[in-house]
Amino acid sequence: MQVLSTPRNFVPGSTPQEQLKVTKDGLDVIHDIYRYAKLGFKAIPEDDFDRFKWYGVYRQRPKDSGYFMLRTKIPGGQLTSAQLAVMAGLADDFGHGFGDITTRQTFQFHWLRIEDFPEVFERLSRVGMTTSGACGDDTRNVVGCPVAGIDKNEIIDGTAQLRDVNHHFTDNREFSNLPRKYKISLCGCRIHCAQPDINCVGVFGLERTRNGKTEAGFGIKVGGGLSSAPHLAQTLPVFLTPEDVQPMVHYVSVIFRDHGYREKRNRARFKFLVADWGAEKVLTKVEELSGRTFQRHTEFVFPEDPETDHLGVNEQKQPGLWYVGISFAGGRTRGEQLAKVAELSKKYAAPGLDRITTTNKQNLLLLNIPEKNLAALQAELDAANLSWRPSNFRKGCVSCTGIEFCNLAIAETKNRMVLLVEQLEKECAFYQDKIRIHFSGCPSSCGQHQIADIGFRGGSTRVNGVPTECFDMFIGGKLGAGARFNELVKSKVLASDIHRTVGKLLSYYTANRQSGEPFHAFAARTPKEQIKAALEN
Repeated sequence: MQVLSTPRNFVPGSTPQEQLKVTKDGLDVIHDIYRYAKLGFKAIPEDDFDRFKWYGVYRQRPKDSGYFMLRTKIPGGQLTSAQLAVMAGLADDFGHGFGDITTRQTFQFHWLRIEDFPEVFERLSRVGMTTSGACGDDTRNVVGCPVAGIDKNEIIDGTAQLRDVNHHFTDNREFSNLPRKYKISLCGCRIHCAQPDINCVGVFGLERTRNGKTEAGFGIKVGGGLSSAPHLAQTLPVFLTPEDVQPMVHYVSVIFRDHGYREKRNRARFKFLVADWGAEKVLTKVEELSGRTFQRHTEFVFPEDPETDHLGVNEQKQPGLWYVGISFAGGRTRGEQLAKVAELSKKYAAPGLDRITTTNKQNLLLLNIPEKNLAALQAELDAANLSWRPSNFRKGCVSCTGIEFCNLAIAETKNRMVLLVEQLEKECAFYQDKIRIHFSGCPSSCGQHQIADIGFRGGSTRVNGVPTECFDMFIGGKLGAGARFNELVKSKVLASDIHRTVGKLLSYYTANRQSGEPFHAFAARTPKEQIKAALEN
């Protein structure tokens, strides 16, 4: 791991959030959290509530309830059974018995009190985990491929690079005052499952041929992001060796820190700077800052279908070992389920190799299972009602937190997603192909609705004068080759009508698709007026 340092060279903005960070670094609030744990909720000033985010702590809805949400930090989603057992304990002892897997491969818990945090942090520390940088204007959890190092088809194992980048940015005060949140993905997966298209920085596996030999390394995209103003990332024309990755990510991050827009909060994400500068200017600035030239590369072939998280029962590159996926609708898990998965990993994984990974589709994988143990493991998963053979509805669903706990949400999402999956499995049994359905409770797009086959964005309408939850429905999003955000096809779908509306859409698609045509291609080809008419029938 290279040790890089670049002195701060930025001018703080004038927004309240910028002034808050100048007054006290977000990382310094850890001492106050311990102090408030003794003094109680009412002793916490408003500014420190905002700084709590640097350690993954948010006030739960309503803000004056006295309860908090906590996000953990799990680089690449890689866990041991001991670490997952701690997650189960946090859910049971502090989180009313449940926790949610997030789209950044972490867990988040609800119902925590300020008095709980010293013990929570101590439990995490004992198994080598932290929440530092889980939220705030800092580097968020670095995401990666959940089968890095074991996937037979990967271009290159990016685990070492991911760990180096995570270590470099965690608790690093050079990068604890960024203009806004900052998301990094890093993996060598052939299908780009870590979504480089929608991250601030996305490092992906890349092959090139030189002198008749194939060489594996990395490419990099910058400036992706969703929320209310989605941007697809731009590809820098470079080939990175494994040793190049950390310096490149470091200097790209310096650009965001020192040149990102700090005067307007809604323009402060890296995507806006990249959109204005362009890829070539970003690369020129990186080389100016680093004092070196990176190898140029301009021929990129991106995958057609990157939107998967490797669920299933699949053979690893290590002879005789397999991995098994477990699906959780919308990422909602119970403490006893997590404890059972940890127990099964320890029981059935090869000795000394018990590992679990979380995925950005809010699921789990059990790794390193000897073939002779598969049948017994699957039987125990069935007995525990853990879904290792999920329907396409179940394994393709993603949901944000929703109005149940989030202060920004307009509509309920998490429990609605669970219900929708159950309804579609019963009422749309005719449909057996891949489909990705995402829910976001507001325009912030924490449920990544813009990249889904079918995306729902929460809203509100009136029915007979009564405020009623509804959703705008978008179709046809995809990443990778031909990446595009989905398009609105129906506004204000009542929550009670969602399953019927999805059923109509899938019936129309099934009847009118071309042979082998995936849903996103059908949605791009078919005039929206025709689809809208089908939904109104």
